[in-house]
Amino acid sequence: MKALLLTLVVVTIVCLDLGHTLQCYVGQDGFNFVTCPEGETYCYTTAITARPTHVIIRGCISSCAWYYIKCCATDKCND
Repeated sequence: MKALLLTLVVVTIVCLDLGHTLQCYVGQDGFNFVTCPEGETYCYTTAITARPTHVIIRGCISSCAWYYIKCCATDKCND
């Protein structure tokens, strides 16, 4: 019985693909989100200022090496 339960748990994890399911908000409005592609392990938020406007852009990213980008690594953390 324990073997059957363990098998079901393993099959569930494989089917859900829990390793690649980071979700990030995308675009400018902050209402739409996507599941990030494999290799893009961070959500980001950045602001572009072109006076008099201020645009905030969100999405998925593979590296967080720029000082002007705010990164995080949990689902929908870039709101």
